[in-house]
Amino acid sequence: MCQLIVSMVRDMFEECGRTPTEGLPTPTDNLDGWIDGLAMTFHTRNVEVVGQGFWDIHAPDQHASEVLAEVSALRCRFRTQGIEYLATPAWQRAGAEGELPHQLPMAFALNFSAFTTQALMVDFNQTPAQIGSLTADILKALLRRAVEVQCSQGPLD
Repeated sequence: MCQLIVSMVRDMFEECGRTPTEGLPTPTDNLDGWIDGLAMTFHTRNVEVVGQGFWDIHAPDQHASEVLAEVSALRCRFRTQGIEYLATPAWQRAGAEGELPHQLPMAFALNFSAFTTQALMVDFNQTPAQIGSLTADILKALLRRAVEVQCSQGPLD
């Protein structure tokens, strides 16, 4: 039974993490269009794939069972890898060089979070399309600001 729970959660995260750019422009073709499409895709998938079980197991307490600890580790691994996979090409395509600023992956994580989708749908009566548009605009602004900061600091020697 316990491994069934872990297997179901793994399947859910794999479904959420399938290639999100199918049918979208690549970041090299159209960075803004790519971010718009990603935001729409993530918030739509958050509604379609993430079920009530996600909310029940998302933050197990410190004394959780081995199963919930394994689920938590899966969630963390899928989330951090997925966010790095998205933030890195956005940073590069925006014209930046070097390592991602620490805030950028966190901005992608926050704006593509199922918690963001849930809160904006429930508390502000927004649709996934409206949430996608808003979060894409936020990410594009933050990305441009991060690149401007890097350019204003000049090359690091």
